Amino acid sequence: MARHFRSDCVRLVRIEWSRVAVRARLYAWATGMVLAVLGSGCAVHTGMIESTAVAEPEAAVIPLDVATVPMMPPFRESDEATSVQLGRALEEGNAARDELEWVKREEAVASGDVAAGEYLVTYLITPADDYYDLEAAQSNLPAHHTTVLPGSAHVAVVVRDAADGRIVQGLNVRATLHSEHGDERRTAALPYGWHPILNRYGENLVLPAGPFTLSVRIEMPAYRRHDIINGDRFKDNVIARFTHVTVSTDSLAETSQHLARGDSRQATQLASSEGEAVDRPMADLLRSADASGSQARSGDYKVAVVVRSARGYWEARNGKLNYASPTNSVGPTAHIDVSIRDATTGRFVPDLKVRVTVLDSRKKEIDTYATPFMWHPWMNHYGLNMPVPGPGRYTIRVRAEAPAFRRYGSMALKKFNRPIDVEVHNVRFVIAEK
Repeated sequence: MARHFRSDCVRLVRIEWSRVAVRARLYAWATGMVLAVLGSGCAVHTGMIESTAVAEPEAAVIPLDVATVPMMPPFRESDEATSVQLGRALEEGNAARDELEWVKREEAVASGDVAAGEYLVTYLITPADDYYDLEAAQSNLPAHHTTVLPGSAHVAVVVRDAADGRIVQGLNVRATLHSEHGDERRTAALPYGWHPILNRYGENLVLPAGPFTLSVRIEMPAYRRHDIINGDRFKDNVIARFTHVTVSTDSLAETSQHLARGDSRQATQLASSEGEAVDRPMADLLRSADASGSQARSGDYKVAVVVRSARGYWEARNGKLNYASPTNSVGPTAHIDVSIRDATTGRFVPDLKVRVTVLDSRKKEIDTYATPFMWHPWMNHYGLNMPVPGPGRYTIRVRAEAPAFRRYGSMALKKFNRPIDVEVHNVRFVIAEK
């Protein structure tokens, strides 16, 4: 599989413009990471970590989860992804990498990277922090949670696609912290959180005393994946392991004082760079002759709607992926893409329960559809194949409740508190060719 991947990379490099040099560096980095993991079985650690011996004491025999062997996901041209479009995905991955490096440098007291399965997994340990969410709120006011206990820190994980570096969304992630000098063991779910820079999975946890091993379990995502070639990925549960993690209490205190000065302007710029990379493929699609749609603003959200010909997808059934071809549908169908982004930074807003209503020229409702998240090789979105109501132009109404995920940072209280309700007019349905 690796040989096929490398040959495809060479072919893409020959036909793409100068931007592909950036992708080559990403491939080289990811391949180097894979080789390092296979050779050593341990992660790379950076940040302000106490200097201690790496070897475990012979007396501390600890049963640990076995790390998943790295493998490169498919990443090549297909009927749904041109070389230029795959380049857009790489631009988004590069922006996420820049955010990650900033957080390592400015916020983390310990961090590490490892390749596991089809992911690049990074752990970040930062000072414990409180957050807002809507789960426990009343009257649509966000609830404020403080879970900063003595000896605690924020243990976070960033999961990226090993092919293009984009952040992988919609995952169930769990962490286990196991002391290397005893039987102390803590396991916790890491819920998704929205941050001023670099959204991630994380939780405030009391750290074990002394060095510990951090095991990260990532469940196979249940959502659908587009593209018959590139969508056949993320098929298994994955475990990433980081050994001999040691955090300095003094470093946590010093970093807390640094972060108390407020959100960095550079952090905001880096987050906006990710948003710009997310926006480019949608802007390309809106200009395409093969699609119809537009975008509008709804409070804290920027919503884009595009209707194009029906698309096939991979779907998880009984723990395996099966491909559903658009030609198997009954009657004419079209595919609707809904992209919901933060109006401030442009970053994609995940974990929403989106509903799409189709209205005719007289504003009469034709039907309403639940529109789930769909992974895409260059433009993640909420979407589905739907029956074509007939010739003509339509209005698409997009609705979704405010997200329940956690929000961190100085603007968290004011962010994403209202539901989404927006209409996009004059949309033409594109019929799939069979």
